[in-house]
Amino acid sequence: MKCVIDNGYILAITNETGNQSDTDLVNAVKAAMQFRPTNPDGYTYKLRADNLEWELVELPPVEPEATTDEEALTRYANALTGANDTDLISAAETLITERIKEEH
Repeated sequence: MKCVIDNGYILAITNETGNQSDTDLVNAVKAAMQFRPTNPDGYTYKLRADNLEWELVELPPVEPEATTDEEALTRYANALTGANDTDLISAAETLITERIKEEH
């Protein structure tokens, strides 16, 4: 077995055949995994390859998916009517129906 190391951190253990040094590292990593600290929100712990110590690393912010114009209009129409339509056509129909009811 061998360890996959990237940017100074242990990422994984593979089934590749390795030498005694690889085996010793894999065993040490397995032992360290038993004592992995709990991540606080917005952070993760990564195992350093050079000293096998856990290092707290801040996670990058999660970017929300871009909203399409149709999704935005559907949400806006739902906000006006209190409905939960899933597409723009249905949301527009609900909006028109609600407005007609208000006029009478």
